[in-house]
Amino acid sequence: MFLRKSNLGFTLVEAIVVIFIFSIITLTFYSVFSLGGKYIIESKNRLAAIALANEKMEIVRNLSYDQVGVVGGIPSGSLPSEEDAVEGGKTYHVKTFVKYVDDPFDGTSPTDYDYKTVKITVSWDRAGGGTDSTDLVSRFVPPGLEEASSGGGILSINIINSSGIGVPQATVHITNTDVSPTIDITAMTDNTGNLMLPGAPQSIQKYDINVAKSGYETVNTIDPSTVTYSVTDTPASVVAGMMNTKTIVEDILANLKINSVDYLGNPLPSVGFHIEGGRILGSDVSYSPAMPEYNLVSDSTTDSSGESDFNSISPGQFFISKVGAISGYTFIGLDNFSGFDNASGAYSFLVSPGQSGAIKMRFANNNDNSLLVDVTKSSDGTPIQGAQAVLTNSGGYSATVTTGADGVAFFPVSSEPMIAGGYSLSITATGYAAYNSSVNIDKLTLQSVQLTSN
Repeated sequence: MFLRKSNLGFTLVEAIVVIFIFSIITLTFYSVFSLGGKYIIESKNRLAAIALANEKMEIVRNLSYDQVGVVGGIPSGSLPSEEDAVEGGKTYHVKTFVKYVDDPFDGTSPTDYDYKTVKITVSWDRAGGGTDSTDLVSRFVPPGLEEASSGGGILSINIINSSGIGVPQATVHITNTDVSPTIDITAMTDNTGNLMLPGAPQSIQKYDINVAKSGYETVNTIDPSTVTYSVTDTPASVVAGMMNTKTIVEDILANLKINSVDYLGNPLPSVGFHIEGGRILGSDVSYSPAMPEYNLVSDSTTDSSGESDFNSISPGQFFISKVGAISGYTFIGLDNFSGFDNASGAYSFLVSPGQSGAIKMRFANNNDNSLLVDVTKSSDGTPIQGAQAVLTNSGGYSATVTTGADGVAFFPVSSEPMIAGGYSLSITATGYAAYNSSVNIDKLTLQSVQLTSN
């Protein structure tokens, strides 16, 4: 009898499975260890930040009530508004904000200031990226029942959107070099969009304000003496013993795309145009009526793809004019416009807050069979909006176009090409005599029609 000895071992597949399982276990332990390490580091950083905030607050507590304030703040004092500090080998950014609080229930508001609040914010860079912060707030009460009036007034700043709703947590930077000591403070609006600063020194139209928030337009007050137009957002004023309110509108930013295309939608590159609009900075009263001054004024040109993008702009009314010429093409107007100024040739349209608008400048190929009708009043030559233009022929072609604010009707209305030949054109408009005529279309044909009022 022969005995066979069998050697047991791992096959290649079994070895791969074992290595795979071992890798998963190793990676799991490594991930848990790494994540735990990050939590430990962040806990250490947060404890150090809290200790630093307490340390800074103890410094404030050791000051006399009159000294509690920041350099350039309201109230003014010797504390730095922002500084960097090292705690536990890590650098932290410390921001101190002090403000008066005027209790309205004592019946003497706004002529007295009852106490001060101090907010210390310590922020740091997180190990995994980004930033984190911790806050410490304390109240400081003056000797006696309350503090006597410091002779200033209350500056109440309201940040609202165009719908009248307050913008919360907007960053407000306030400077005033007309008072002593000078003021340079940064604070944030509350959940209603308000920032209240009791104890502001009296100063007429010298409180310069900058308002910013992520995703919103940045707004600056403008000194009227530095420009030639009447300013909308002038610097704020404070009258002693009074509630002084300053309201600033701040809207969500918008995006706008301008395309230059033929009437079929094919892009046409390198078309120049003039655009202005957005936020109204003021008005030029040398004109009658006064002309608005906008924060966007630009001479632009579409790129090789027939596009020109205006991203993160202030919403509002916009105007396009001075559209450039293209060899072999004729400009036939804009789509999605709401108004037209005949004197300047400017098309207007509205871009709402948060909207991504798109406007097309349209052109017709001079070699294509088409008809461009210009409908105006016989009395003064101004465009007629809402006129019904009907084009037909004996072959069964029939199309209707309603003129826009520019008084223009363009045929064809679809991608189906028109054939050359005779057509019948009829135009009707409320309050005007009807117009009927025959027109021979050969390539791009221009037709000017003047309607007489009834």
